[in-house]
Amino acid sequence: MPETESQVTASTESPAEYEHLHRKRKETAGTVELAEIVDVWVGESELVCRFQFDWATNAIQRRYDLNSDRDIAKVERLCEANGLQFEQASHLEGSLVELEYTGSQWLPRPEAAYTDGEGSAVETFRAEWRLLVDELAQSPAFIRRGIERVRALSTTQLIIGVILVKKVAIIALLAHLLL
Repeated sequence: MPETESQVTASTESPAEYEHLHRKRKETAGTVELAEIVDVWVGESELVCRFQFDWATNAIQRRYDLNSDRDIAKVERLCEANGLQFEQASHLEGSLVELEYTGSQWLPRPEAAYTDGEGSAVETFRAEWRLLVDELAQSPAFIRRGIERVRALSTTQLIIGVILVKKVAIIALLAHLLL
């Protein structure tokens, strides 16, 4: 029985060459693959996750700075995608996560909105809005009280307030130009 070309090719390639070719085929922008989180290390200022594909021998490592609001938001979304709270991040080990190849790196899909240049415009807007709200929650009390008052305004009061602010801005601009 004659060997086919694919059998000959497979028999002459080493496992490393086969994995390299397989990896190159998978590493095209937009490819989504399921990976297992094989290791989670939590330090004082850093969290490290290692993701493992079933078709690759080397794990992909992602580092998150725990002093960065953006990185904390990434970890929160990763935890939420697996039904965990941020405080339970160390329990992510063994979870399955979808990773998307962006053209240069494998990125967990839940954190795409928080990564520069990734995610849709709507996801990015929502992510920036959440970060702003978190930042405002830690702001001084007078800013929080002001925000609470603005949120309590009716639609009519809000429209009148916008009109008044615009008129004051125009008067200030005219005063600056004339003086």
